[in-house]
Amino acid sequence: MNDQNHQDNSIEAYRATYKELDRIWSMCSKACGLSDAEYWALHMIREGCSTQTEISEQLSMNKQTVHSALKMLIKKDMVRLETKQNNLREKQIIMTETGQKFARTYIDRMHDIEEEAWNALKLEERELLVLVSQKYNALLEPALRRYLAEKSSAAEL
Repeated sequence: MNDQNHQDNSIEAYRATYKELDRIWSMCSKACGLSDAEYWALHMIREGCSTQTEISEQLSMNKQTVHSALKMLIKKDMVRLETKQNNLREKQIIMTETGQKFARTYIDRMHDIEEEAWNALKLEERELLVLVSQKYNALLEPALRRYLAEKSSAAEL
């Protein structure tokens, strides 16, 4: 991001910053040799998600994209699917030994890199970043929900 945008407090500057962060995270998946969807699906499995629905909901990613990512991870022997005992229609995602080794090598290292960058911020900066991000989200989500509700009501007329 260039220095000119550094002092800019516009929504465009925020969007550019967010896109830059998204680009940086995309570098992680590329460094691992995975697509973004594969990387984030494996990341979520590593964090305890065990179904396609959970991953889809956590990542706000459509189920077909998650399904395609899982197919590739299965092909790469990083995960396998097993039928859940209490629900024969739903499959549980299990990380294979290959997937666990891969996650330790890449995903855990990405966490370490992220934590190094986070810790390079002053405590006050970290607190402010979290606080302002939470506030922004708390303001944005209800506004978007109202818009979607209005749009849905208008479509019914």
